[in-house]
Amino acid sequence: MASVAIRGYGIVSAYGEGVAALRAGLAAGAPALAPLPALAPPADRQALVSAVNHAHFPLHPDGTGAMARLAIEEALAMAGIGAEELRDCALVVGGSAMLAHAEQASRELYRTEPGRRPRLEQPGTLTHELAKQFDLRGPTLTLSTACASSANAILVARDLVARRRAARALVVGIERLCATTLSGFSSLMLLDPNGCRPFDVNRRGLHFGEGVGALLIEKEHAGEPRLARLAGGASLCDVHHPTRADPDGSGMARCIHQALHDAVVPAEAIVAVKAHGTGSSDSDAAEAAAMRSVFATMPPFTALKGYFGHTLAACGATETIAFLASLKEGSIPPTAGFETVDPEIGLSPLRQPLPVQAGNYLLNYFGFGGNCASLVIAHG
Repeated sequence: MASVAIRGYGIVSAYGEGVAALRAGLAAGAPALAPLPALAPPADRQALVSAVNHAHFPLHPDGTGAMARLAIEEALAMAGIGAEELRDCALVVGGSAMLAHAEQASRELYRTEPGRRPRLEQPGTLTHELAKQFDLRGPTLTLSTACASSANAILVARDLVARRRAARALVVGIERLCATTLSGFSSLMLLDPNGCRPFDVNRRGLHFGEGVGALLIEKEHAGEPRLARLAGGASLCDVHHPTRADPDGSGMARCIHQALHDAVVPAEAIVAVKAHGTGSSDSDAAEAAAMRSVFATMPPFTALKGYFGHTLAACGATETIAFLASLKEGSIPPTAGFETVDPEIGLSPLRQPLPVQAGNYLLNYFGFGGNCASLVIAHG
């Protein structure tokens, strides 16, 4: 598949509104961690999370929509795209925010009118609202494939542009805090009360993050400026288990191999890797096994979830944006939360910033349900 250009991006994260706030947070190296905002039981009230400002962006469709609009507007401004150029733009959203909205609506209705059922909205409601607000008349899709949702949205957008189904495409990844989701991970004992520590010997699980990321993708044209090039990617399903990756990492490894093949990039040409790095014992061990099987010599790798949390369905967008912003700044951040090598893994992620060089970078996203996605980004 032909490569495409990434022209602009925007974000709202636990560090604040915009890419500048994200860059400042990554540069400072301090995780954006805070106690869990008020959510109904049975959410784990001891959990630390990376939440956005709920006074500005309440857990309501209007608050989530405001986050998405800010991220989209920043991406469009960065790309220098005006309203008249958006009419044939596709919109591909990866997210699960509607679950949080339904949960809030049910809670409010139970408080005011016990016994009544809330009106349920379709998963694509927010997608269609955004398309209407920005007058986007191209293809409109909503994806929900667990933690690979918005990474898959990037790949779908790439295909739409490369196959000339749309002149350009907006990708939006959305995730909001949700007591149901939080309680589910708590029941699986996958929450680390001290925050995410990817690949560390003492890792105990993830911590949740909220956020919205938006990217504008267009076909590459010689001589036109771009922030980066999406050289290739792949998506597949590992059928080993509903919530656990195959311990040998074979499903993840197949996805990486397919992404490299799609990009026509040999494994030895990868400069560095952005690992999925959830901080859970099984997932990190499987991902390490996958990287070992792909690379004869392990390239430097980092994980970003220790900074602004695991943004679940949005992480394909938010972490890609964080990585692109780091490439632009000239330094790849070390792995927040990592201190001690796990002897069973035997791999150490970045502990110090890594100077950026021109070349190809691998970005991995692996979710529940065996959802795997890998992207190859060409920089410079």
